[in-house]
Amino acid sequence: LQAPVIFAIANDLSKMQIDSNVAEADIGAVNVDQDIDFTVDAFPMRTFHGKVVQVRNAPITVQNVVTYDTVIGVSNPDLKLKPGMTANVSIIVEHKDNVVQIKNAALRYRPAEAAPAEMSSSKAASGGPTSRTPGGAQRGAGREHRPSERTVYVLSGGQPNPVQIKTGISDGVVTEVIEGLKEGDRVVTAELASKPAAASTPANPFSGGTRRFP
Repeated sequence: LQAPVIFAIANDLSKMQIDSNVAEADIGAVNVDQDIDFTVDAFPMRTFHGKVVQVRNAPITVQNVVTYDTVIGVSNPDLKLKPGMTANVSIIVEHKDNVVQIKNAALRYRPAEAAPAEMSSSKAASGGPTSRTPGGAQRGAGREHRPSERTVYVLSGGQPNPVQIKTGISDGVVTEVIEGLKEGDRVVTAELASKPAAASTPANPFSGGTRRFP
């Protein structure tokens, strides 16, 4: 015989835990007490916060991809977060205030007349393309960052002019500029293709309007 369950005692839901799988390429930059931001599908417009409380050493291997379980502590005073929710986590490994920054689109922009050799040298300076794991985490994002020289185009006299800059940290959307630009510079991120002039259509004498007869 099996006795029925009459009472079930719930855990304290005001303090919750996230188990996040961090790629081996990024785990070296993750440490205890780092701040994290995360969102859940139930509240897509709200950003929640937490802290790293443990980085476990046991590897997790799925389809030859190695990750490490990172435990994140989260306060849940309003009980908005529910057990079993999927969290999209961003671990803040470095933070800087009062820096010049540009959109990453400016680093990719090249005018149509740019020489192919210039584009090749720019790709070589960027250290090659980044790859993503099957889980969606960008590999290499947590590695030690070294300043690199890049070329951007600044609008001057109505024309984009190339400028060499030195970049710092990046969050994948914007990038820090260490030197080469100052606040207020107009950096080109894209250009709009001009529409060709519409061909003139000869007037049709039978399309209406006032007619005159001799």
